[in-house]
Amino acid sequence: MKNVILGTTALVAATALTAGSASAADKIQLSLGGYFTASFYGASYDGPDRLPTKAQHEGEVHFRGKTTLDNGLQIGVQVELEARATNDQVDEAYMWFSGAFGRVNVGSENSAAYLMHTFGTSPVPDWGLNSPNATAVANSFPSTSANSISDADKITYFTPRFAGFQLGASYTPDASCETGGGCSPYAPINLTGNQGEEAYSFGANYVQSFNAVDVRASLGYEITIAGIAGQDDREAITGGVAIGIAGFKFGGSYKNLDNFLSANDRENWEANVTYGMGPWRAGVQYAYIKPDAADSDVQAVVIGGQYTLGPGITAFGGVQLWDGDSNADITAQDTQVYFIGTKLSF
Repeated sequence: MKNVILGTTALVAATALTAGSASAADKIQLSLGGYFTASFYGASYDGPDRLPTKAQHEGEVHFRGKTTLDNGLQIGVQVELEARATNDQVDEAYMWFSGAFGRVNVGSENSAAYLMHTFGTSPVPDWGLNSPNATAVANSFPSTSANSISDADKITYFTPRFAGFQLGASYTPDASCETGGGCSPYAPINLTGNQGEEAYSFGANYVQSFNAVDVRASLGYEITIAGIAGQDDREAITGGVAIGIAGFKFGGSYKNLDNFLSANDRENWEANVTYGMGPWRAGVQYAYIKPDAADSDVQAVVIGGQYTLGPGITAFGGVQLWDGDSNADITAQDTQVYFIGTKLSF
């Protein structure tokens, strides 16, 4: 698999160099994009004292550019800058090649299984139960995506889409880590003393419309080779489906994670339904976390709505309800979180 992916990269690079020497394509010019979300919440915890209220923000500024060579090959770049102070100020930074052969990403970007995953439809921006951006409950966000290797430097290939189907594969070399990430290669592996070697990721999805019905579905598999003797490889199997019809969106997604240490294995799944009409959208999302090695679980519900104030400006509000126990991997006592906010997209 490694030789196939590296060979594809060499072929794309050679094509780009050959075509570029006789091309009249314009030099790449960068444009700006991104998002910014500001939120305020009040929370009630049945457990250790924590902040009952908090104002917080999350955002990124995206620098993007691309050009098209005379032979039709497109070459582009994207760099994402965090809009707040973090240990990893540059979130993702990669270049890409696109043509009749498909697309190749090279650099610090998420894996094929992650990028092709069908996420659940949240009734509110950022506070959905698949999003780690805004949560008042530590260590408990029930993501169903394959995020073991996150933004580690990698190469990813996507096939052209045919009859709604597309395939993808990623290879992450040993000890790849994005600049500024502290060189913990496979963040977010939040397990002290645990580290992986090379990693592979595979994804497939289906996107199609049938009259007034929109359908999306995905499957993914990701494996990180254990770098410490006596530990198992880290494997994740993911899947998701979403259906949209007459203003309604129904969906659900799932992840089974076999971790380096079996004590941290878990299953996450979520289901959701939303309805939108004009500038309004509202709905409910449910999520469940089940650690394999603990007699406990966590359930969560978010109920909320959003209203589009103008192009790229969305006001939202809602409540998160958490019901859970505590163990080494999860902290989520009974909690109620009431939030409001505004998201800007630009």
